[in-house]
Amino acid sequence: MSISDSFARTAFSEGEIRKQLARILAFPEFQASDRRRDMLAFVVDEALAGRASGIKATTIAMAVFDRGADFDQQADPVVRLEARKLRRDLDNYYADAGQNDPIRISIPKGAYVPKFAAQATGNAALARPEAVTRPARPDTPPSADTEAPPMPATPASRRWRPLHATAGAGILVLALLAIVMAKRPVSIPSQDAAAVPVGGVKILMEGFDTRSADDLSTLLASGLSHELAASLLRFPDLRVHLMAASGDADPAIATGAEEAPNTDFTVSGTVWRETDEVLVRAELVRRRDGQVLWSDRFIEGAEGRSLTDIQDAIAGEIAAVVGQQYGHAMRDIRQTLAADGSDPSLRGFACVASAQIYRRTYRSEAYQAARDCLEQTVLDEPNYGRAWAMLAYLRNDAARFGHDSERTRDEAFAHARAAALRALDINPSDTDALQAMSHIEQYAGDLDRSIAFAQRAVEENPNDPAVLANLGYRYGMVGSFDKAVPLLERAIDLSLAPAPFYFHMIAMDHMMKEEWDDMLVNAERAVADGSALSHALLAIAHAGLSNEQAARDAYDYVAGRSPLLAEDPRAWLEPRRLDPEVIDAIEKGIASVRSHHSQ
Repeated sequence: MSISDSFARTAFSEGEIRKQLARILAFPEFQASDRRRDMLAFVVDEALAGRASGIKATTIAMAVFDRGADFDQQADPVVRLEARKLRRDLDNYYADAGQNDPIRISIPKGAYVPKFAAQATGNAALARPEAVTRPARPDTPPSADTEAPPMPATPASRRWRPLHATAGAGILVLALLAIVMAKRPVSIPSQDAAAVPVGGVKILMEGFDTRSADDLSTLLASGLSHELAASLLRFPDLRVHLMAASGDADPAIATGAEEAPNTDFTVSGTVWRETDEVLVRAELVRRRDGQVLWSDRFIEGAEGRSLTDIQDAIAGEIAAVVGQQYGHAMRDIRQTLAADGSDPSLRGFACVASAQIYRRTYRSEAYQAARDCLEQTVLDEPNYGRAWAMLAYLRNDAARFGHDSERTRDEAFAHARAAALRALDINPSDTDALQAMSHIEQYAGDLDRSIAFAQRAVEENPNDPAVLANLGYRYGMVGSFDKAVPLLERAIDLSLAPAPFYFHMIAMDHMMKEEWDDMLVNAERAVADGSALSHALLAIAHAGLSNEQAARDAYDYVAGRSPLLAEDPRAWLEPRRLDPEVIDAIEKGIASVRSHHSQ
């Protein structure tokens, strides 16, 4: 690719592009780490210098991440993972501070060569790329590139021997498999109709088309809808219906109803193969007006891989985006409920949605209304498991934060446990109920049971970022940061909008290692929740970097929000069952901030 391929067609000069890069890097709230900032500057510099064709994982690894010439991107995914985070950093910048900038710098998925595009200032569709009119499908698929998303682990019992498209025996196996997959039922968790009310999010799987005639693409397209439906049904707020070959929703596969009701969204896509890679384009469309809320491309290497491996990986990635609580489908439904809450049949689901919003930041001003709504819902709909699951969370918060003045702390935890057990009695696979139990057991002092419930939730749905983050947080509470951080980073990577508290344990890990720059980056992401703990971590990070005024400002916030945490952090932290060594480090850090504050 030449320099003209990179940016000349946008009619921007090199100076204008460098000015835009400087504007991004100088923005104080740009969330990228120093290494990701260096990565952005490097790829832009290389493109502007006419060396776009040389922007590969290896060159980035050597120039930015201090790797040697023997760098192996398959064994060391640092460039791929950091590129994904950088794309999210840029999306967040342009969704907020950069929405009126004249030039949009992006790094399209699947490659590392930056793209420079004119941005219409004040254009809401640009600021919110998910709200676009559904485009016609292109005649030709996008070209293949070098980056592939990481594969989730697949149990050995499900692995088949590698596929070789040119081998006659392999072709026969694939042909037989096509017959089996076309007839097999979906392997999904059972859903009682009472567990998901009329207001649950209803998704119609339209299936995946093929653009290439090879056997692997054909079989992948055939089975992907079933696997994706199974993955989506692990998210407890979703109901999924599969489109039969005739074009009608298949009542034998649709869950919770004799026939498919009107659905809120459709998921569809296209599968094709280019050399040794399989590509899938998927999209989520709102049915009432045909708007595409989300569209993305996924790439998996096919050489030496089983069909099951490829299918599971792609289905998991799509399900994580479509099904997560703060993803496009749930966000769109919540907006609809907020605009029209007059339908009494939707009241219970609206209460669950409001509790999910509260749990994102735990803001005290949102607590009571969400709690009262759920308490009334379980009286009106005693078999609505989702309401019981979310109520267990909020009753647990009553014990944690002292919201329940009528009960002792132990009685409040028992009250929360009763709600969680009721939810699990209705649906033993409800991941929110399992997570609520992990919270309750932690604060009740049984950390082993807390982690066990969190692990069960991950087993039920390993594609839900909230579930992964919950287990990561539990490990962090006992000081096992080697287990906590990878889970939390995976949750952040899967999340469209990571909850601020996901960054707590990562910041604490850097605190324990006295890595103050990295701690600061994560503490700055955490403070979006407005909590005293997030600001305490921010104060400690600033103190470690000798940013005395910033440390004082953060400490003053803590003192105003939670005087006990500011003055006696041990007394504040011990009831939360945090690891003693971590408590020692936080206590030491706050004492350092306080000593400088008094001078």
